[in-house]
Amino acid sequence: MTRKVPNVFSALSNRSFSFLWIGQSFSMFAFSINTTCLPFLVFHVGGGAAELSIAQTFFIVPQLVFLFISGIYVDRIPKKTILSSVDFLRGIAAATIAGLLLTHQASTFYVYVLTALLGTFSSFYRPAVRSMLSWIVDDKYRLSANSLRSISQQLSKIIGPVVGSFLVVSVSLFSAYTINAILFALSALLVYFVRPQKREYRNGETSRKKGNFLVDLFAGWSTLIEVPWLGTTILLGSLANMGIAGFDVILLPIYAKSVHGIEAFGWFLTSMAVGSLLCALVIGRIDRLAKRGILYYSFMAASGLFVISLAMTPPFWLILVILAAFGFCLSAFIIIWESATQELIDKKLLGRITSIEMFFGLLLLPVSYSLFGWLVDKVVNLSLTIVIAGITIFLFSILGLFNRKIRTLN
Repeated sequence: MTRKVPNVFSALSNRSFSFLWIGQSFSMFAFSINTTCLPFLVFHVGGGAAELSIAQTFFIVPQLVFLFISGIYVDRIPKKTILSSVDFLRGIAAATIAGLLLTHQASTFYVYVLTALLGTFSSFYRPAVRSMLSWIVDDKYRLSANSLRSISQQLSKIIGPVVGSFLVVSVSLFSAYTINAILFALSALLVYFVRPQKREYRNGETSRKKGNFLVDLFAGWSTLIEVPWLGTTILLGSLANMGIAGFDVILLPIYAKSVHGIEAFGWFLTSMAVGSLLCALVIGRIDRLAKRGILYYSFMAASGLFVISLAMTPPFWLILVILAAFGFCLSAFIIIWESATQELIDKKLLGRITSIEMFFGLLLLPVSYSLFGWLVDKVVNLSLTIVIAGITIFLFSILGLFNRKIRTLN
């Protein structure tokens, strides 16, 4: 008998996941538009580079504060309540900015409030959506579900900036934030129709009996020790992410400008997104993955090698191919990681585990940006800094492969 090849869209046969996926797609698209519009908003109210930096800081700091504890509430409160509430509040925030723009009352103060609110909401949204999938998607559809989420994310990154820029330049900032508010509201409405069917979810999520806050906090952190591959991967992944983020955010724009002009930066980002989309389409057709620990770290190590290869300044077409491969590897280890944690970690702890993972990743971002910015500006040339970023990714990936628990993770 011929074995049926899974379809990347097979998870959409789950009605609840379909509502969640479409809603999350609207939410990610709206968030991408907002990210594009933020600099325009800052400049519109009379701010400059300093004010834009402050606004970004207001986005990051609340996450560092709330991610430490948000997972506890994600594991206590029904996930759909969190997701619907967060997107509803995001919509209110965007609508408020639209109203302030319409009445000419917008100022940097309101911009800072907006970014702080979005940062706070993100602290709860991302742990909730990953945890929610573990409750509504069967194991056989898990790779398909995470691949579809990756597809939505990459399409949002490609289309969102185009739509956002068009609205700001050709229509108005008011229209951009109005559409933003509508998209967030649609997401909140769609998530409302998600109906987890598992009795375990109903018993665990809607119970009025709550544990002690500190006990719940300790349970999340102690899991990192009790499950060796989990704690090790969060630590090594966060350290490797310093190289990834440093390359992606700091070095790649400089590389584009120095090699082929700043206009090449858009092509570079598009190539990475295309690679990520291709990865999602490929992995989404697989129902199970063996040797997930080895695969995860191998893809991460490969991404480091692709970064190093860019230091040799290959032809433009080859740079696009390398960046597409880099994007493929990034999406591969993200999809593998999310699928593994959703399947192998206690569902009642997944919100806490996700928030801890995000906390460490975010905590090291300012260090990464400062380090690689300082290296390329004051210490060594661009090519050598790119090599350092690639080696950082590669070495921490190889360290993971030396761990027997990770190598045997299946």
